[in-house]
Order: sequence, then C-alpha cells, then structure tokens
Amino acid sequence: MKIKGLEGKKIKIKKRWIALGIVLLIIAGVTVNAVSKGNQVPQIPAAQVVRGDVETIVSASGVVESEESRVYYAPLNAKVEKVNVEKGDSVKKGDVLLTYDTEDLEFTQREGSLEAAASENSYLSAIAESNKQQQIYDDSTEALVNVESMIVAQRDFINNLKNYVTDEKAKRRLELLNEKYKLNRQQNGIAVNMEIKPDGKITDSMWSADYEVRNKIAEIDKKIEALDLNEELTDIEQQIVREQEKLEDLLEYKADRKADQSSAENAILNEYKKKELEAAAQKTKINEERAQAHLDEAMEGITAEFNGVITELNVHDGFVTDQSSKLMTVESSEKVRVNISLSKYDLEKVTEGQKAEVTVAGKKYDGVVSKINHVAEKNDAGTRLVTAQIHIDNPDKSIYLGIEGRVLIHAQTSRNTLVVPFAAINTDQKGDFCYVISDGVVERRSVTVGLTSEDQMEILEGLSEGDVVITDSSMGVEEGMAVEPLIEGAAEDESESAQ
Repeated sequence: MKIKGLEGKKIKIKKRWIALGIVLLIIAGVTVNAVSKGNQVPQIPAAQVVRGDVETIVSASGVVESEESRVYYAPLNAKVEKVNVEKGDSVKKGDVLLTYDTEDLEFTQREGSLEAAASENSYLSAIAESNKQQQIYDDSTEALVNVESMIVAQRDFINNLKNYVTDEKAKRRLELLNEKYKLNRQQNGIAVNMEIKPDGKITDSMWSADYEVRNKIAEIDKKIEALDLNEELTDIEQQIVREQEKLEDLLEYKADRKADQSSAENAILNEYKKKELEAAAQKTKINEERAQAHLDEAMEGITAEFNGVITELNVHDGFVTDQSSKLMTVESSEKVRVNISLSKYDLEKVTEGQKAEVTVAGKKYDGVVSKINHVAEKNDAGTRLVTAQIHIDNPDKSIYLGIEGRVLIHAQTSRNTLVVPFAAINTDQKGDFCYVISDGVVERRSVTVGLTSEDQMEILEGLSEGDVVITDSSMGVEEGMAVEPLIEGAAEDESESAQ
C-alpha cells in the first residue's frame, strides 16, 4: 500500500486505532464466550501476507531559499538618480531597478574623447615627422655616397690636370735645355776655333756663326722663361682653378648633406620611443572607452536579470556610489529549493534524483532531491547532520523566500511485493521472525525484511503470499500452541458493516 501524504496517514492511523479497539472488544467477548463454553483455543489478532506496494518516506522540514541570486555592485562612481524598488519587492527580468544621474559622466566622456583625439593626433604627427626625417636621412646618406664618389673623381681629375701641366712644363723645359746645351757646345766650339786661329785672324763667318748661336741661346732662354706663360698650359691651369672651385662646391654640398643626415638622425624616433607614444595614445583611448562604457552603463541603469525578489537594498535616491560598492541583491523566485538536514539513518534511504513533495504555506509542490552535501555538521544538540537540497519543480507566486517548508521524500519503493503489518515482525538475538498460524498451530519463521513504511514491512524471504501471521504477540504466544486467527482486515470490515 502506497503512503501518499501526512493527512492520509493520520486518517488511516485513526481508523486503525478504532479497528484495533473493536478487535480487542471482540477478542474479549469471544474469550469470555469461549471460557463460558469451556473452549481453551484463544483467538489471536492476525493478518494475511499479501502483495502490495511499500514506500519509504523520509520527512523533514527546512527553509525555502533561492537557487539563483545576483548581487549587484556599483559599476562606477556616480550619483544615483532614482531607486525604483524596495526590499521585498518582486521584480521581473528586464525591470529597471536603479537609474543614475549622467551629467558628470557625460562631461567626463566628452573630456576623455578630446584627450584621446589629441593624443592620437600627437602620436600620428610624431610618427609622420619621424618618417619624414627618416626619408631625409636616407636621401642624405645616399647623396653622401654619390658625392663622395664625385669628390674622389674630381680630385683625381684635378691632380691629373696638375700633373699634366707639371709634366708638360718639365718636358718642354728639358727639350729647350737640351737644345741650349747643344748650342752652348756649338758656341764653345766656335770660340775655341777663334782662339786657336794660326794667323790670329777671326773671319766674318766666325763672328756670324757665333752671333747666330748666341741669338739662338737667347731665344731658348726666352722660351724657357715663357714656359709659365704658355697659352695651352695657361688654359689648363685656368681649368684647374675652375675644377678646384667645383671640388669646393662638392665639399660644401657634402658638408650640407652631412649636417642634414646628422640632424635627421637625431629627429628619428627609435622603436622604444614609438612604443612609448603609442602606449600613451592607447592609454587615453582606453580612458575614453572606459568613460563611454561608464556612461552607457549609467544610461542603462541596473536591470533585473531574472524574475525574483529584492532581498537586500543598500542604496537610496541621491546616493553617490563608490565603484564596486554593494547596491542590492536579487534572488530568483523561479529557481527555489528547501534546505533540509538528514541523519545518518536518513542517508541510507535518500539519494539524489528522488522525488519529493514540498508543502509551503499549505500548498503542495513537486520537488526532487537535487544535492546531498558530503560533509556532516553538528547541530545545537551535537548531532551530526548532513544538509540536502530539495529543488521545487513548479514554484508560483505563493512561494515566499525564507518561509519554512515541509518535505516528504519518496525515498524507496517496492511494487507488488510481499507485505505484512509492521506489528507482525518480532526480533530477538537470532534475528527477525514472524509467528505464522499454520493449521491452527503457531509456527516461528525467520524472515528477511526489506523496505519499511509507516505501518507495513516488505518481506524478502521466509513467508509466502496467503500466510497468516500474528500481529500481536503480547498475549503470551508461543510456538506450537493452538490458536484461532482473528484476521485484522475482516474485523475492520465487520466493524464498518456494524456502523
């Protein structure tokens, strides 16, 4: 027989006590009648072994609480404009719980936006100028390479010109000196001839020859003196001057490019400086984004993320919040449970997933054992208990957080099994047993019991369906004595018929 609820159990127990009273009256009457007739076989309360359902129910109570809660913290430092709820209010998902005054935040956002733009522009300008100086440096470096080659070539060209003039003058001077040397020898020969003339007469031809040689020598001397005034060589020397001026221009150009290169090199940003400027720009950008995010959050306010109840409220209109300060707590009214405590005996019967019946404020709800903690704690009486959670499947508006709920856990069930009244089971040092009435004689049978309900017990071994077992052994029942069974169910039917 399946036990469905406490009220049903109370009614059934009451009926059983009435039936038991009737049985005892009948037994007393029968006994008196038997004694008066001289019949010594007593009638004993008994019941038949039948098949039925046995269900072990664990009863407990606990407090209804939410399975989902959300603590709202202030996302920013700001002034609260309006708090739309009070503690204990029910809220729905999407309800605006609190709004902010956004004036200061809008100013901060605009200021951050301008700072970010200025920092970004400064960064881009610095990078552009660095790139420009890099180009100048590269161009100057390339120009220096080219001009250095030109300077080397120009110097070689000038040196070649100078060497040509020097060599040409030396060559021509040597030719003239050779020619003069020959004339000098010729003149010396004429003089010797004139000195050794036998008759001592110097002829006109001799004087003429001497004069001619002297003139030639004088002309050569003039040519030697005129070498520095040679038109061809003078043109080359003038060209050397012009080429020297070109060299000076090249050297000046080189100096200018060298200065440009040095100046540009000092103005080029190294990678570390670029990263520093980029980081500064990113920092102001982040500050702008943070200010925008704060403004967006403030404009949205605080909204409920699920249906629930305001269980804590720490803010009011005009309150200036500190970032991360606790504002309020919302606990779900749709995901709720009852926390109960289980003894070590209950733990033998209760497992996660078992169905339960929860009564809150007189209303029944379906539930399930959702969690059993694995750590026992002592209660005020020193008893170690384990906490379990009973999830309520079908909560409604009648559920109140913090109120006590009564729980019946349908712990174990055996269907279509052999059952006897709880009173039929006896126990001694040898174990569990029943007194069975077989052919009017009491017989002891050892039994193996299974599940136990409030008034019935499952029999796993030792009895068969239809066996008659004694349900009250307090009347001095002993194995082997003759008795007459007074079936409990029959007595109940008889009493109901009498009514």
